[in-house]
Amino acid sequence: MRTIYTELQVIASPEHVWKAVVASPAIPVEIRDAIHDRRTGVSMRVPMSAGGRGATLTVTLLAVVPFREIRWKGYLWIPGLFDGEHSFEIREDSEGKTLLVQSERFTGLLLPFLSGTIKATKQEFETMNSGIRDQAERVTG
Repeated sequence: MRTIYTELQVIASPEHVWKAVVASPAIPVEIRDAIHDRRTGVSMRVPMSAGGRGATLTVTLLAVVPFREIRWKGYLWIPGLFDGEHSFEIREDSEGKTLLVQSERFTGLLLPFLSGTIKATKQEFETMNSGIRDQAERVTG
């Protein structure tokens, strides 16, 4: 198992951060549509890219808790080969600001061969988080 974990403080309400996350290109349109309709448990085919590589994953939306959490799990070709559970969490911190956490836990037989892709994915998460922060703070400010 390998996990990517990123977090970023945002000077905006959880509601503004939620809206920025859901509108972000960090979430593929197929998953955004499922989030809006709250279609948890439904599998869908979703094109994804990371580290310059693209693939179509089978993804299931696991949780949608408005202003708090979005979580989905996907796999490449067949379950157990290369799986990832992705989440966005929105938390209020002790200073009254919002903490945006984006993480993914990877498992599967191909994991040892995809370390470069996983490393590039972490950088993409950090870039996405900054864009989400900027959008949420722009709306607030």
